[in-house]
Amino acid sequence: MRRIIALMSCVVMSVTLSISSAFAKDVEYRLSSSVTPTFQKIHLNIDPDAADYSGVTVIDISVNTPTKKVGFYQEDLTVTQAFLTQGDTTIALTVSEGDYNMNWGEAESDIAKGDYQLNIQFKGKVNTSSDGMYLSRFEENNYIFTQFEDMHARKAFPSFDEPAFKIAYQMTITSPEKQVVVSNTPVAKRTVENGAQTVVFEKTKPMPTYLIAYAVGPFDSAELTGLSVPGKVYVPKGYADKTKFVVKHTPEILASLEAFFDTKYPYKKLDFVAVPNFTHGAMENVGLITYRDSLLLLEDNPSLTERSGPLNIIAHELAHQWFGNLVTMEWWDDLWLNEAFASWAASYTMMELYPELNFADRIVQEGAFGADASPTVKPVKKIVRTQPDVMDGLGLNYSKGESILQMIESLIGTEKFRDGVRNYMNKHAWGNTVADDLWAALDNVSDFNLSAMMKAYLEQPGYPLISIDKNGTVTQSRFHYAGAEVAPQTWAVPLKLTYKVKGNIKQEVVFIDEKTTTLPQLAEAEWVFPNDNATGYFRWAISKTQMTALLNDLGALNNREKKNVLYNAQAILNAGVINIGDVMPVVNALAKDDEAVVKRAAVAVLAEFTYLVDDTNRDNYAALLTQEYLPVLNALTLTPAKGESESEIRLRNSLYGLLGQYAKNDSLIEKSEKLAKQYVKDTTSVPAGIARTAIAVTTKHGDTAMFDTIVDAYKKATLPNVKNTLLYSMSFTDKETVNKMLDIALTDLVTPANTLYMVVSVSRNLEDKTLLYSWMNENLDALIGKMPDYHVSRMPEFVSTTCDTKNLNLAKAFYAPLKEKHQGMARSYDVMLDKTQQCLRLKDTFQEGFNQYVSRYIN
Repeated sequence: MRRIIALMSCVVMSVTLSISSAFAKDVEYRLSSSVTPTFQKIHLNIDPDAADYSGVTVIDISVNTPTKKVGFYQEDLTVTQAFLTQGDTTIALTVSEGDYNMNWGEAESDIAKGDYQLNIQFKGKVNTSSDGMYLSRFEENNYIFTQFEDMHARKAFPSFDEPAFKIAYQMTITSPEKQVVVSNTPVAKRTVENGAQTVVFEKTKPMPTYLIAYAVGPFDSAELTGLSVPGKVYVPKGYADKTKFVVKHTPEILASLEAFFDTKYPYKKLDFVAVPNFTHGAMENVGLITYRDSLLLLEDNPSLTERSGPLNIIAHELAHQWFGNLVTMEWWDDLWLNEAFASWAASYTMMELYPELNFADRIVQEGAFGADASPTVKPVKKIVRTQPDVMDGLGLNYSKGESILQMIESLIGTEKFRDGVRNYMNKHAWGNTVADDLWAALDNVSDFNLSAMMKAYLEQPGYPLISIDKNGTVTQSRFHYAGAEVAPQTWAVPLKLTYKVKGNIKQEVVFIDEKTTTLPQLAEAEWVFPNDNATGYFRWAISKTQMTALLNDLGALNNREKKNVLYNAQAILNAGVINIGDVMPVVNALAKDDEAVVKRAAVAVLAEFTYLVDDTNRDNYAALLTQEYLPVLNALTLTPAKGESESEIRLRNSLYGLLGQYAKNDSLIEKSEKLAKQYVKDTTSVPAGIARTAIAVTTKHGDTAMFDTIVDAYKKATLPNVKNTLLYSMSFTDKETVNKMLDIALTDLVTPANTLYMVVSVSRNLEDKTLLYSWMNENLDALIGKMPDYHVSRMPEFVSTTCDTKNLNLAKAFYAPLKEKHQGMARSYDVMLDKTQQCLRLKDTFQEGFNQYVSRYIN
């Protein structure tokens, strides 16, 4: 009892502090601090089979300073009535719409300081994309789902839709009696009258609006047993038997996270929902986590490579119950606080529980370096006014944020890092934070000044290139690709040095915070590797002599470090520091490594050169692959052996994908056709990774009649991952079949959330994208009307990034009349333009050197 009382006291204090501190300075794009909410009731009347719905909400508010207007958010709703009550007094409000989806309820005279209830009646239409509250039709049944992150709760009901307003909510839903209704909390009361049910859910703990969730439809469910709280997996009707893998592993993931945080899961229940129409991967809603159905509906025992994604995302979403839910950022400019920590915690959990999935050898920063090198990139912590601002560079919140946390963990040690995290969580539980709160918590457990280092990495764009010459002079500059122009910057860079002097290998840590620093101890080094265990968020360059010595001494490096040597060589080539003749020896040396995970990295680097493959050198590149890499694939064979490691499976998939597309090997094409037809006939007979390439190779070289065969198999398939393998692996390039592929994206066979994937798939397969843009111009209204807003705004960078001038001109013509009409598209267009122009610059710089290198492979 004492624990509960103490906790409730903490709740009240944290909420009060978080709301007041959130408005140290009012800004135009957020609600004024003159009015703050303390509790909200929401009652919705929802029928999945009806296009319209209605609702009423009552929000307890405090008027902090006299005002004539009360602000709240709503988008695309019709407010039919709004008024304030205080005891027996009613104050009518006239509602008008303002900027940033803010509405203003204005009274005839000043509203005095005090506590009131804001009553709003409203109605709206259920949208059919996949944000806000939306309809998903699946196998002749209608379902209602929600996706409120980041600014979409306002599309479902009026609210104070900002993360700083962390208050309790109580949801009530009236719907047809036959439907299953679930929300964030357990059911408090359910009544039925005249075929309609009214379900009242328990009050929530303090939480922001973006974590509210509910679902209505004819769900089946499976029990999630073994948790510290009750839980279920809700699935579309008929699919409960496809959840066994998730049911088996979720309890151990949750228990691992509870142990890490040294506190139990903080909510009353933990339900999962499999959503057939979902824009992103998953959403960490309190007590009702939603996932793309492909992550929950699986074979009972998926292969090693197929289980990795679902387990990692489950760990990520469960970590969010602490990072983001229990402790929430005050505003969207600190979204990385949620995502980076959840990503870090998920990786930590995967390494702890599933070492066979080899997360220990993954180098997270490689997923961030590309985007973060752009001259147009914004900092992770940036100004956010609108929803597209949040989504701009969203991936860096995850990848760059996690990379910085891993770098910090490597400096201070996992135990101290964990202590800092626990202190941070305990201090701010049920409240909101800003980045400085995190800096303070980690500084308190560290001997280093972490604050300055983290601020430099997260509050300015890009990352450093560390150059070390033979005399031990260390120079830092902002990394950029050849030909790009960027502003000069410096960082506080922790260099975890490994170097060899007079036959002895030494290690030390130094901080570099000036443009130029001299380290005399490196002056006589045979070689220098400045990135121990590859945890640094920077690129590096050493002299050619030292690199040769390092390549001759690769046994001194672990797998992560060897991969870093490879990826780094490719990066500094792109920066113009070295040439192709310097990179290929690195690739060839590490392609011969004993470890499959290192060989696969060599294949990945080799694949980076495909933008230089054209009609003049295609045969030469094919000869290189046939001579150097086909023997490796032949040794592995296309048939997995019992007991293979995750790395061996992924190496085979990577090799097959590259060789299948570029080796021009008749035997491989014949094998692919056989495997593709075998998979289409029996989707359990070929691993998905092999099937994807087999279908791609066969449809690129084979009979166009395969299209109908594949679509028929797609219609019969039940598992989402099988459907995805069939539909999105097709690589037809003829006009008739390309149009068929694109047409199917507009049918009910493809959900709105997946529509863009088909367009991207077609774009990827076409060297000349004239067919694509012709179809998009003819079907523009239908295409944009079906996709979620996020996909519409990001079309340019997802669909149209290219390395070809003709394709760039097609893109420019297509987006010219569009990019200012759709919020966020102009920014995405600029990103696409920058990536494309950068690729064209690299192509111009390296084409001749690449041609010369591959020419040696023609007999």
